[in-house]
Parts: sequence; structure tokens; C-alpha cells
Amino acid sequence: MFVQRLAEALAQQVDLRVLTPADVHAPRPPAGGPAVITFRYAPRTQQILAHGAGGIPAAIGANRANLMLVPPFLLSMLAASWRHARGADVIFANWSICGIVAGVVGRVRGIPVVVTLRGEDANRAHKGKLFRSILALCAHLCQGVVTVSEAMRHVLDRTIPALGPKLQTIPNGVAPEFLRLAPRSKPDGPLELLCVASLIPRKSVSTLVDALALTQRPHSLTIVGEGTERERLSMLVRDLGLQDRIRFLPFLPPARIVELLAAADAFVLPSLAEGRPNVVLEAFAAARPVIACDIDGVRELIGADERGLLYPPGNVATLAAQLDRLADPDLRARLGTAARRFIVDEGLTWDRAAASYARLFETLIRPSGPR
Repeated sequence: MFVQRLAEALAQQVDLRVLTPADVHAPRPPAGGPAVITFRYAPRTQQILAHGAGGIPAAIGANRANLMLVPPFLLSMLAASWRHARGADVIFANWSICGIVAGVVGRVRGIPVVVTLRGEDANRAHKGKLFRSILALCAHLCQGVVTVSEAMRHVLDRTIPALGPKLQTIPNGVAPEFLRLAPRSKPDGPLELLCVASLIPRKSVSTLVDALALTQRPHSLTIVGEGTERERLSMLVRDLGLQDRIRFLPFLPPARIVELLAAADAFVLPSLAEGRPNVVLEAFAAARPVIACDIDGVRELIGADERGLLYPPGNVATLAAQLDRLADPDLRARLGTAARRFIVDEGLTWDRAAASYARLFETLIRPSGPR
């Protein structure tokens, strides 16, 4: 969704075409948005790699046989990128693997390439030589490398020295409808909590379910997401007797997330690894305090009890205590007000993010300045 939001904002400033994999899980492109071109990489029913919860890593983790789809996926992406890059001034890729494919096409066609590296790229930089080699190759092939947070930039700069000279940070934005939500006013008591996350191991939603069972108050929780952990989480909710306090919803369109935030007292993100999660920015814009795992990228956003509360990764007891602590309406009001002020003061809108990308594109097209 954050890539879609950025594409829609970019299309207001540049002539944009979007190339994306065909996939049985892919939603229909929104009316009035940029032109969307899809490439096929397998028979229709087997096109399952890219658009499910957790993307390609989750698809492979769920079924190792899906590894067989990766070579035709990459070859089809390369062929489609070559074909549709004809006449382009800049190729803009998201994630390192796409950056490598785009970088190869750009080198041969003489077109500059910008790649945005996101949470998965930074999180995998420590996991072995293969991942670092992928990032280094991406840096070699691309002329501009963008991260969405300063924490991610520092990690990549330290881990992959070849990235350093090309790195810059362009934060994601939020849609204006989140800023239009009224602050939530509710007396001391059980909370209405919201969590929006792919139901995959990395998101650690089970930690939140376990914490809810430990709280001293009967807080309610809405979980929005899909993924391989869905059945296991449902069983955990039943085993803990929380069926009346936890509901599951599938991935929803943006308007529904706005509605759910309007009805929520706080947002919780138990994820163990992130870049700069947009769901946190959206909760901030809605003036909702956030409880999240104390990890790079998230810590940068929340601060020390400034716009939300943190807890150690996977620590159920501390998360439960933080949930009960947030039952204080004065604390929620203070954190929520500070969270929205952060979005406004930082100018975190999609239009501003798109303008930053457009300026970067311009410098690569005309290094000596505009004509």
C-alpha cells in the first residue's frame, strides 16, 4: 500500500508508468491512478509469489517449492523492464532485488536508476554474505539509493560501505484523511486496540495476543491482516479464551483503516523487524498513541515515551504492563497529541515525499542542473 500511495503522489509530478508482477493476490489498480503494467511469470494460478502477505520471502517460507518460481519471475521482470524502459528518463525500483534487475537494464540502456531500500533489505544485511552481496551489487548498479529512515541508512552505511556515497533518506508520508480524524477522548478503562500487520512470524502478533491475556483490564483488540500464521493465531485466541475480546479482519482498503483508527484508542505493532513502518505514521497522524517493539526504525519514531511506549522484543509481560499503563486517559492524550504534532512538524505527506523523489530524478537526468 505504501508503494501505491507513493506512486499516486509521484504521478502528479512526473509521467509515471508502474511495472508490477501479475499475481492472483493482486488488487485491481485504483481508478485514476498511474498506468499499471503487469508481467506474467507462470500460469495464472501459480502466480503467487509477490502480492500475498509478507511478499516473496513469506511465499517461499510457506512452501519451499515456490523457489522454482523465482527464476522465471526474475527473467520475466528483466524482459518486461527492458521492454518498457525504452524512452524512460529514470527507472525507479523498490527493494534490492528489483534494484538489481532495474540496474542491469539501466546500465545497458544508459538510463539512471534509483532504488528505495526498505525494512527487509536492512534487516537482512546482518544475516549473511549472500544478502550483503545482493545489497552491494544493487549499490553498484544504481545511481541513487534511498532509505525510508535514518536508522536504516546508518545500518546500511555501516554494513555495506559501497552504499554510503549514494545513500539518502526520503521518509514515507501519510494520507491526509488520517490527519482529519478527531482525537479519541475516553475515560479510564479498557482500551480498543488496533493492530495492522501481515500474519507472519516476523510480525510476532502472537506476542500481542499473549500480552492481552496477561493484562489487568479486559482490553479489546482488532487484528487486520492475512498470512501463514492466521490459523495458529486463531487457535491461540481460542486456547486463551479471548474470542470475545479479539477479532480478525482481512487486509482492508485504506478507507476502512481510517475508520478502524477512528474507533481505536491506541495502535499496537509487535513486529520484531521493521524499516520505518507506515502503519505507525498513520496512527501518529490520527493522534493515536502507539505501543511497539523497541527496534531500530520504530524507536526512531516513538522516542523515549514521547509519542508512544516501547517494550523489549518478544517480552509479553512488559507489553501487557504497557497496555495497562496506556489505560490512563491523560497519558494517551499527551502521547497522541505529540504523535500528530510530529507528523505535521516533519511534513510527512506523500506529496512532499514525491517532490523529494522528483528532485532526485532531476539531478540524475541533468547533473549540471535544470536546463
